[in-house]
Amino acid sequence: MKIFLISNMYPSKTDPLFGVFVKNFREELENRGVDFAAVSVIEGKRFHRIQKLFTYLKYYLSIAYNYIFKNYNCVYVHVITHNSPIMAFLLLIFGKKKPLVINVHGDDVISSKGKKIDRLNRFVLKKADLIVVPSSYFKQLVVANYPFLRAKRILVSPSAGVDIEKFYPVPRAENTIPIIGMISRIDAGKGWDIFLDALAVLKNANVGFISKIAGQGLEQQAMQKKIIDLNLTDNVSFLGLIKQDKLVHLYNELDIMVFPTQKSESLGLVGLEAMACKVPVIGSNIAGLKTYISHTVNGFLFSPGDAGALAENIMNFLDLSGVDKDQMRNAAYRTAKDYESKIVMDNLHKNLEKLCTKN
Repeated sequence: MKIFLISNMYPSKTDPLFGVFVKNFREELENRGVDFAAVSVIEGKRFHRIQKLFTYLKYYLSIAYNYIFKNYNCVYVHVITHNSPIMAFLLLIFGKKKPLVINVHGDDVISSKGKKIDRLNRFVLKKADLIVVPSSYFKQLVVANYPFLRAKRILVSPSAGVDIEKFYPVPRAENTIPIIGMISRIDAGKGWDIFLDALAVLKNANVGFISKIAGQGLEQQAMQKKIIDLNLTDNVSFLGLIKQDKLVHLYNELDIMVFPTQKSESLGLVGLEAMACKVPVIGSNIAGLKTYISHTVNGFLFSPGDAGALAENIMNFLDLSGVDKDQMRNAAYRTAKDYESKIVMDNLHKNLEKLCTKN
């Protein structure tokens, strides 16, 4: 099976976590014998308008060339909104040459609602032979926004799943001081500010803790300033960007992982990675997170943006007995096993083979 892969999100040396789910998707399918006969991707995130303009011009030319001249069995598009202009153009001018698979993620379809780009999204989605979504929650949301998709084949496939060979628990001694972690992009809406406000509540209540934050983003300086302003410098360590193959070591240091996003995360794979290391997750009661975080079972849920509620749930976890904490850790691990990459990717591979090799 030969696939033409299109994605405006793909890791680079300087931004190794950007679109890492696409890289994992590609590697998992290559391990199953899939040939990516054509690849058009943007490696790393761009921040400046001129840089973005030239990057997308080159990207669209690559998509057009591969679409017209390369030999493949199907087209697989990750993230529709930024790809719908070129895909709509090619479909109009050259028609649909091969089966089209669209993998939608998070805000890429929801945020376009009511905008001009939404017309192009609708046109391309109507041409798709298979729609792939990361969670059952997001399937419902996509169908609600695009009712015509009810007649389409929609496959729930959780973003390449969790690789349990990369993310796994290791035996360790109990931390004398609890370690609270957050692994996230440091950008607007990701909840880093809510997390710090919650930590300030803990400190003012004389709760002992250490916090480790990993990630990078546009609001790093603002976050570091807030750490100082809240007098958290003795409690909080900012580790910067940690490569995916090193994250397992950080997860295994943590007692609890906090996922305070205020965005409509279609799944939130970082929470499942933590659970695969037997780390319970306290997450926002929002979008894809609430499909796998079960309140008081494998973690806790709190109202998005409510720092007081987050602090309360952290204290609820810290107050658990050792036996109850172990039960929660084991429940988290069992949840992650349901999202194991082998199971997820075997199912996706089977569906792609059925669709792409019959044409």
